[in-house]
Amino acid sequence: MLDLRALLRPTDPVEAVRVYGETGGSGLYVAGGTVIVPAGSPNLDFLVDITSTGLDFVRAEHGHLSIGAATRVSDLHDSVEARAVASGVLCDAALSVANHTVRNLATVGGNVASWAFPSDLPPALMALDAEVAILDANGRREAKLVDFYGNRREVFRKGDLILEVRVPISSRGLTGGFAKIGRKKLDVAVVNAAAVLTVEDGVVGDARVALNGVGPAPVRAGDAESYLEGREAGPDAFGEAGRIAAAGISPRSDHRASAAYRSKIAAVAVERALARAAEATDG
Repeated sequence: MLDLRALLRPTDPVEAVRVYGETGGSGLYVAGGTVIVPAGSPNLDFLVDITSTGLDFVRAEHGHLSIGAATRVSDLHDSVEARAVASGVLCDAALSVANHTVRNLATVGGNVASWAFPSDLPPALMALDAEVAILDANGRREAKLVDFYGNRREVFRKGDLILEVRVPISSRGLTGGFAKIGRKKLDVAVVNAAAVLTVEDGVVGDARVALNGVGPAPVRAGDAESYLEGREAGPDAFGEAGRIAAAGISPRSDHRASAAYRSKIAAVAVERALARAAEATDG
């Protein structure tokens, strides 16, 4: 049970970072609040509400799709700008988040920051080669999402605020696919996967594959990506890529699934995500 001393409501991101740093004790930025209890602790002292800081937007600008940290997952799903990127793989991932009630509360920044959960947006964002913009007392900086998860202690420190996620908008005809496997339709994923492809004359050019639920943070499946490039886009290549991706992970066992089961379905999730990306190419 939370026993807070303060709820702070700044009106811009700089103020949010300042009041976080000036308030003593253990704090947390919050917007939708759907993971506040798991993400916090019984010793959480204060919350910084960022819903009035102007970080709720989805817009295409300067060659990027920019998504504010306080953007609701439901708004991302409904975004025309997001639907235009890689055949709407981000929108498909957004629709997989829980149910409409949660999507109307949960935010993109929260989904990205909750690395301990197999959230649905991170693999799609990673496959799109996204970067995250972060604010601290010294100013703004950017980091690739793969580094945000792979080198979190160096990239993201206590008191840092996620401002937005930026996705490169490519003119190369990228298409994407997303697959989620869970115990129930509305449950947190046991494993999920996203794939982004370019296919020309039936041959894979660029391939990006990302997984979540197979370790402490989302990961790119680099060996599977390398295997796919130059291969004929089809079930044989996609099935083998799934097996390669599964061989490259060291999944965990928990109350949702065993490590052995996660390895098995990781291959399935990757194969399905690739097949859906290829179907979008055909469409």
